[in-house]
Formats: sequence, structure tokens, C-alpha cells
Amino acid sequence: PVGFQDRMKVILSINLACGYGVERCVTTATSLFNKYKNGEITELPAELKTTIFNTVLSVTPVTDEVKENWEFLWEKFLNSQQATEKVVIYYALGLIRDEETLLRFARDCLDETKVRQGDALYILGTSIPRTKIGREVSWRFMKENWASMTEESTENLFGFDVYVSGVLEDFSDEATLAEIREFFSDKMDTLGSGAAAYDGALQSIVGNIAWLENIGPAWRCMLTGSWV
Repeated sequence: PVGFQDRMKVILSINLACGYGVERCVTTATSLFNKYKNGEITELPAELKTTIFNTVLSVTPVTDEVKENWEFLWEKFLNSQQATEKVVIYYALGLIRDEETLLRFARDCLDETKVRQGDALYILGTSIPRTKIGREVSWRFMKENWASMTEESTENLFGFDVYVSGVLEDFSDEATLAEIREFFSDKMDTLGSGAAAYDGALQSIVGNIAWLENIGPAWRCMLTGSWV
């Protein structure tokens, strides 16, 4: 029998292959997902479910089929009674590269009839901002909904620190950094439990900018084979 370490190596290899868009891996993941969606199989391999879900929703360009897959998983999320399965699904849902769908997902996270209050900010902070378009959508959503989201004390909002850091910390340009500082300049008293996360996010952005300026060019040369 295959040992645990060997099995984990295989799983990691599959995850990396699909993540880098290796055609055979993506095709296999998509085929398995379609069989699952169409009822040809009732369950996916537990150790590959995350990879399969992430793969089918990360496909670009975003076709009608990708949107249908998103809707299928959204319904699965709404109807699932298993906490671990819901986590796997909501991480994948944030990977779709479609602004309209992501905005709808963000709005639905604040609807307690669809998402538990205790899960909402975790999803908003850890799922949607995982891609470039997701970060942009999340930042805009944060600005537009900050007042309503902080009407009550943020000390009582589960995961507020996760939300603040998750939305902000991966930006890497001076313009967005200035915009973030300007937006929060008169809102520091509303951060509550997210104050430390906000400070940490700013430090991360400054570090990201410095990395791109100092190390980024060398990495680009190495990746393109254009060493000077």
C-alpha cells in the first residue's frame, strides 16, 4: 500500500500541476467535476476536492460554463451541513475571475439567511481577496460598506482583524497605499479589534512595494531568461 508521505507527495504534485495550468491536470479535474455536477458520481476524492474545486473556478476566460460551476458550488455551500466542506467550497468560490459574481458573493456574505454571521468576515477576508481582481473588488466593497458594517462595535464582529488584513495586505503599489491611508484617516476609531491588523497590513504593503522595487526586476529577468 502507498504510505502517507508518498500519498501527500502525489496530492501536492497534482495541486501544483493544476495550479500552474498543466493541461492534463486541468482536463482531468474538470472531467471529474462535471461527473460530480451531473450526478454520475456522488462524491469526489476527499484529498483532491480542494484542488478540483479551485481548478474549475480559476479557469480564464470566465465562460458561461465557469459561471454555472460557480452557481453549482454556491448551492452546495448553502445546503451543506458540514463545516469542513463549506470551508473548502467558500475558498474556491472566491477564485472566479468575474467582478459581478464576486460582488454578489460579497453582498451575500452579509446576508445572514445565506451565510452565518460568524463566517461572513472570514470569507470576505480570506476567500475573495485571493486574486488580483478579487482584491480590487474586496477593497471597493470595503469602502462602500464600511459605515454599515461598523455601525455596531467592531469588537463584537467575529474575524474583523482577519477581514481587514485579508483585504489590504497584498496590495503592492503606492497609489493604493495612499488611498487606504486617506480612507482610514478619519475612521481609525471604527477599527476596533482590527486596528492592529490595519497597521500590520500597511507594513505588508510597504514591504511588498520595496520587494517589487528591489527584487522584482531580478525575478522577472530570471523568469524570462533575460539576464543582463
